[in-house]
Amino acid sequence: MDSAFWIEAVGWMAFSIVKFVVTPGTAVAAGVPPIQAFAWSSMGAAIGLMAMRPLSKRLFRWFSERRRKKGKANFTPARRRILGVKMRFGLWGVAVVGGVLGVPVAALIAYKYFGHRGETLPVLILVFTLWSALLTTLAATAFL
Repeated sequence: MDSAFWIEAVGWMAFSIVKFVVTPGTAVAAGVPPIQAFAWSSMGAAIGLMAMRPLSKRLFRWFSERRRKKGKANFTPARRRILGVKMRFGLWGVAVVGGVLGVPVAALIAYKYFGHRGETLPVLILVFTLWSALLTTLAATAFL
């Protein structure tokens, strides 16, 4: 395996972090073997989820301090809706919907409301891996 292979792998993994839902299909359409498209998209999602954990903690702390300084309410209508989704569907619901929303958004929501639970990261990685398998399979069968 030469350097071009690894550069391509890193590129697909980075693309998976930013636009997860289209990465497996785009990779298969570009001629990447389906097993590699699956591996790269699921590894990219896992790397993105792991990277978002410390970033989300800092981001939420910064937002909280900023809102406190401005004297704004912490419980806004948007937060009320997100909290309703959290209460209704739980971690698994947020993780499943996260496949469509993307890695950064799913990670932010999950870490905000479920970050204290030890199973948050494994559940997110599992669900994104299942999403990757589904999307790669659909793409591979569409391009046969």
